[in-house]
Amino acid sequence: MNGRTQHRNRILGICGRAAGACALAVAILLALTVIAVPSAQAQTFTTFDVLSAGTSAGQGTVTEDINTAGDVAGYYVDANNAGHGFVRTADGTITTFDAPDAAQGTIAYANNAAGIVTGYYVDASYVNHGFVRASDGTITEFDAPGAGTLAGQGQGTIPDGINVLGDVAGTYIDVNSVYHGFMRTSDGTMTTFDAPGAGTLPGQGTTGVGINEWDHIAGNFADMGNVNHGFVRRSDGEIIDFDISGAGTDIFQGTIGWDINSSGVTTGWYIDASGVNHGFVRTGDGVVTTFDAPGSAGGHGTVAYAINVAGDVVGVYRDANNVRHGYVRVADGRMTTFDAPGAGTGAGQGTVTGGINMEGDVGGSYIDANRVWHGYVRTGVVTPSGIIDAVTQLFSSGAISSPDVATGLLNKLNAALASRNSGMCGPAGNVYAAFINQVQAQTGKAITAATAATLIADAHYLEANCP
Repeated sequence: MNGRTQHRNRILGICGRAAGACALAVAILLALTVIAVPSAQAQTFTTFDVLSAGTSAGQGTVTEDINTAGDVAGYYVDANNAGHGFVRTADGTITTFDAPDAAQGTIAYANNAAGIVTGYYVDASYVNHGFVRASDGTITEFDAPGAGTLAGQGQGTIPDGINVLGDVAGTYIDVNSVYHGFMRTSDGTMTTFDAPGAGTLPGQGTTGVGINEWDHIAGNFADMGNVNHGFVRRSDGEIIDFDISGAGTDIFQGTIGWDINSSGVTTGWYIDASGVNHGFVRTGDGVVTTFDAPGSAGGHGTVAYAINVAGDVVGVYRDANNVRHGYVRVADGRMTTFDAPGAGTGAGQGTVTGGINMEGDVGGSYIDANRVWHGYVRTGVVTPSGIIDAVTQLFSSGAISSPDVATGLLNKLNAALASRNSGMCGPAGNVYAAFINQVQAQTGKAITAATAATLIADAHYLEANCP
């Protein structure tokens, strides 16, 4: 696999998604307990393949991002191992494309609400160049100033993220194979930057990844000792670097910043002294929460790839058998793990996530038993039984601290379920309203604020969607 899949491999150190040496990874074994409980949602998978995708090992369809409309963007690798971009709309229509000057492949990484796609292409000399593709199919190619052009060295321009304005963040690799960050606004204006302390040797430097609507950029940099650090670059050019407590300080260890939402919350992962990965979220004022996906113990750990406006994070963990699995972590800390249907169960196989939109839908890929890649979209629908399970396990985890409160909530939810099953949506809605009132009354008391917000949103959904 090419592109971000390679590029992320370089950063992961767990060899899952990206170019260059398996390197950057981050971690600490948390002092924090993750609340790993099922959400109130029932997951639905739609799997797909681009018609021209290859069917040999390492070929297939790779989904990298999903926008608010449920449209996904990514690339496919054909039978000749060449990459091509694609967009799949929510109704299943797939459009493939290649940048005009692509000779060795086109890789699409991200799409926004307007249907604009960004990524890069590889020319005949194996030099990388950026592009943006408008919703009408028009492709504009570009290069960051200072990008290297030496043939076959993996140099050039690699966009990674795009915001609602059409502004792009990414990385360019110079003639000395040093990494630098850049931002390209929708009118074509380019700004390049380097994090303070970034190394200047080949393979070191600054990697720009995620960008939010305020043009704040999340990323990471490797210092002169090849230790990784996270950063946020504000729209005024100020760069704030950070390290997660417990991150290793040896070569290829440290902190990897990866994505940022409109509230300035950053997600990513850190690599501990044992080379194990752990996820984190960091608020704009520097408050850090670390987490591990259930099932990651004894494996390569947990990485976080994307965060939506609600603070929900999507990522991947590898188990003790080196099998990949997806997860969603909602803002209150609850985690749901999942495997796409058809995902292989051998080492290096499994489920990979790409992006998550504001509705909580996930776009990603899975690797089958023959090591062929396939795309999927995972959507979540709140269910009456799901919210009952969530309350039960939230009480077990301590997010709901009072047994009397938990019992009262469960009694209401079971009564609402019985009414729905009898076709009585009006009475069911009244009971959900009483449930919401009880949750509101206990917010900050027997129910944590984040848990309350999720339960209220789920109950409102069930009120409005019956049967």
